Parts: sequence; structure tokens; C-alpha cells
Amino acid sequence: LQVTLVESSQQAARAQHDKLAALRLAAVTHDADPAPVPLNPLALLPPTGEASQRIGELEQLAHAHGISLPRGQYSVAPLAGTTLARWQLVLPVEAPYPALYAFLAASLERLPNLTLDELKLKRDRIESAELQAELRLSLFVEAAP
Repeated sequence: LQVTLVESSQQAARAQHDKLAALRLAAVTHDADPAPVPLNPLALLPPTGEASQRIGELEQLAHAHGISLPRGQYSVAPLAGTTLARWQLVLPVEAPYPALYAFLAASLERLPNLTLDELKLKRDRIESAELQAELRLSLFVEAAP
């Protein structure tokens, strides 16, 4: 009985030793991989001259989701202390909630320099499928020459 217990303990100890060796090897391999250089997201911003193209992409995405953007307010201003400019967009929209949600999700995914600043929703009647929304968005671009 004692021999069986000793052999069992030795097998368990060998298994633990093998597991420890594998973990040490994994730690050494992980440490050998160089750490990725952090990406500067500001370096990826499009220049000011491309702002109209990005707004055009936004309009195409709206159309692809069945949303019409018949009018909007657009203004641009430099951000103090930076080389960036901020385009502010105010877009009144009428659409069903699923289409509006899909449009916003696709826009924010496609345009990483776009932010949703404010979303106002209004529904005239509870049974109405259409929402009246006001989107306030910001589009950031590189303003430096």
C-alpha cells in the first residue's frame, strides 16, 4: 500500500514538474516577443481636404440604410492648442429605430474619426414606427499643412 502511494505521489510530482516547465517556456517565449509599438491614432486622421469625402461617405451610409439626409448644418473650427479641426454636423433624420441604429453603428465603425455627440429622439405616437431624430456628430481632421 505504501509503495502505491509513493508511486502515485511521484507521478503527480512529475506531472506538476512538466506543467511548470511548460509554463516557464511559455513565459520565456512571451517575453521574447517585442511589445507592439502603440499606434498614435492622431496620425491616422485624414487631412482637412478630405472632410467633404468623409461627409460624403456618411451620406452614402445613410442612403444604404434607407435614411434620407435632405438637410443639415455643418460648421468647422480649429481645436485650440492642437493641429486638429472639428467639423460639427447637425442632421435631422426621420427613420425607424433599427435603420437609425444600423446607420450610426456602421458610420462609427467606418469613420473612426467620427463621434456621436448627441442624439435626440422623438416619436409622435407610441405606435409610430418612424422616429424623428436629431444627430449631432463631430468629424475630426488634421488641419496642419
